[in-house]
Amino acid sequence: MAPLLSAEDIKMLGPLIRATWAYFMVYYTFMIFQSFAKYYVFFSTKKKNEKSPSLREVKYEQKRGLALLADRTFLNMLEQSVPLITSTWLYGLVVDPTFASTLVYIYLFFRLPYPLLFKLGPPFIFLSTGPNYCVIGYALVKTGLASLAA
Repeated sequence: MAPLLSAEDIKMLGPLIRATWAYFMVYYTFMIFQSFAKYYVFFSTKKKNEKSPSLREVKYEQKRGLALLADRTFLNMLEQSVPLITSTWLYGLVVDPTFASTLVYIYLFFRLPYPLLFKLGPPFIFLSTGPNYCVIGYALVKTGLASLAA
């Protein structure tokens, strides 16, 4: 069976493919941070001779400090994954794949400091989430307009 895309198509989408790869590297880094943080918090505060915790106790019952920061870091990225990937790929396929990759990198630039900005709280957290929403909105609006003009 022949591939759906030609070598030329793949070359043209290359920047967006690589940007998407970078996005998922950050995504999985934040996911690993979430798990690590939960175990770190639990075992750093565990008292000697205390019984071993259940997975539920470690992963889902810690809602303060580093555990909350790790949860919000990963979960906010998870919440925005479908809108970002869908909007930038649609933009890349309909408008411009190279600029679509730039949009993903802009998103990541503002996403990476999320843990530090979350710790600082409002209004600092909006320095990460605000630009991220703008990237998604831009891609959606420009793609919609391009589809209307076609």
